[in-house]
Amino acid sequence: MSSLTSTILGVSSLLAALISAEPAFDRNGQPTTDGVIKPAPQGPARTEVRPSTSSSPPSATRPSSPPPRTTQPSTTTRPRPRPGSLSPTTTGEGPQLIDSGDLPTFSTDPSAPFATEDLELSSVLKESLEQNIDLRSNVYDVAINEANVLAAMGAYDVFIRAGATATYSVTPQRGSAFVLSTGSKSLSGNFGINRKIETGGTIDFSFSMTRGIASQPVSIFNPALGSIELAQYTVQPNLTLTHPLLKGAGLKVNRADIDKARLATSQTEALQMVTAQNVVRDLLNAYWEVLYAHRDLVNKRRAIELTREQLERTRAEVAAGRRSPIELRSVEQTMAQQENDLLLAENNLIDRSLTLRTLMGQDLAEIEVIGVTPTTDPAAFQPQVYDHKVQIERAMEANPQIRQLQLAIASRQIDELVAANQRLPQLDFQGRFSPQGRSIDRVPNAGSGDPGEKGNWGQAFRNIFTDDISNGLIADYTVSASLNLTWDVQNRGAKGNHQRAILELHKAEANLQATRQQISGSVIRSSNALRNAAKRIDVADQAVSLAQENLEAEKARYAVGRSTAYDVLFRLDALEIAEANSLRAQIDYLQAMTELQVLTGELLPAYGLEVTSRPPPRDPGDARNARK
Repeated sequence: MSSLTSTILGVSSLLAALISAEPAFDRNGQPTTDGVIKPAPQGPARTEVRPSTSSSPPSATRPSSPPPRTTQPSTTTRPRPRPGSLSPTTTGEGPQLIDSGDLPTFSTDPSAPFATEDLELSSVLKESLEQNIDLRSNVYDVAINEANVLAAMGAYDVFIRAGATATYSVTPQRGSAFVLSTGSKSLSGNFGINRKIETGGTIDFSFSMTRGIASQPVSIFNPALGSIELAQYTVQPNLTLTHPLLKGAGLKVNRADIDKARLATSQTEALQMVTAQNVVRDLLNAYWEVLYAHRDLVNKRRAIELTREQLERTRAEVAAGRRSPIELRSVEQTMAQQENDLLLAENNLIDRSLTLRTLMGQDLAEIEVIGVTPTTDPAAFQPQVYDHKVQIERAMEANPQIRQLQLAIASRQIDELVAANQRLPQLDFQGRFSPQGRSIDRVPNAGSGDPGEKGNWGQAFRNIFTDDISNGLIADYTVSASLNLTWDVQNRGAKGNHQRAILELHKAEANLQATRQQISGSVIRSSNALRNAAKRIDVADQAVSLAQENLEAEKARYAVGRSTAYDVLFRLDALEIAEANSLRAQIDYLQAMTELQVLTGELLPAYGLEVTSRPPPRDPGDARNARK
């Protein structure tokens, strides 16, 4: 019984020793049969056994594959690095590591393979807004619509007219006809002013003065008695009012062109704001993407440096015989993959830089420096939580796209009002008041002793009014009034235009409702994206901190022989992914905040930007040169 107990205790001790022992490897990567490390041909002999965390006991025979190693589950999306490649042999002893004895080396240039230029976000925005072609086109559109407003107001301009007329005629007697006048001479001048009334009518005032000399016979029965000349002075003012009573009457109807031109100007200004916000949004997103590409490039360079340190450390231990060349191959494979990732990151930075410069309106064929190094640090911002209901209210009040549609509805309402008025019959009133004053020469009469009197302008003006005011103020005048009616019995054209105006108004209202719904959904999505990105920033920062701690701990385990290069590389990979996730979360937060500011109309004020509506002055000679 005691011998059986002793045997059991001996076997248990042997198993415990085998479990706690670390298999030793030769220079070909194969475990030794005696549990010790075989020395390299050039190095000193080593006979001690190092403890290890591996659970695989050493075997007396060469296994068919490298000893398995327990790995921890990973939450990253990138695969863990594979060990060194194995090639089958023909000796029947299982796969062996093929090693020529020369280990590859890697050399990384820390500088970018292309020139870069430091650009601040403020300078990017300023230069882009000054050079953007679409914004300059919008500025001219605003100026054109302002000119249209001025042209529409020209319908109510005051018009002045003036003229002069001279006539001379001779009509001698022919045959036995009675002759009332044998000739005349006249000289007249006129002055007038008229203006269209905002309610639809027209008012006209004119004033004329005429001096005429008529040659008339002394006796119409006996032309041989000769003729005498009589001068006549005439002063005649006229006041005429024309006004529609149904169709075309009303202040809103007649100012429709002016109101629509002003609405068109406001719509163009809203479109200019939309264009400016889109330009700034695209620039911000492109700038943040350049920042992401630049920092990602820095992170990948740092990861290569860490991997290079691990490569040198592993080389030293392999040369000393304490590590298997398989672990060295794992580091080399990771190094090669990181070199590839670095090249892709450099290419991504070039691509993002070109995109940003294109949005800035730069001529890529003329610039000397391709790359961009963003110098604006977004780390100063603090993630905030936005209430989507409050943001929706702001968007409904300040969003330029909604403003543009509201102005379109107002313009359609004017069209409907004018179309409804055009369905009425045409009934026009015209009234005219025309007083006059005359002064005519009086021929002397020898029989009555009347010496006669010459006419003059003063007498003509006095003769406009009566000598006795009880008989009226005006002595000589004409008053006329008229009504003219035009009625389209079927009126199909006006009815069709009115129905079309109503349908277009309903369509504009439906477009506004759809846009409000779309913007509300976009505000909710942006607010949620901000909240999500803020949480991701906190989580990613913790992940980076934990990944750094895990890397340092894994390095310490590796230094005492309780870990492998494979595990250290896994921690390096986890740190790289955590840093990329943290940076991506920050960029996503900035882009979501930019989108929310676009929706609420706060993007330009947030960056201190203003949009001008005045076109730049031009040299008048440019227009002459263009005509030539």
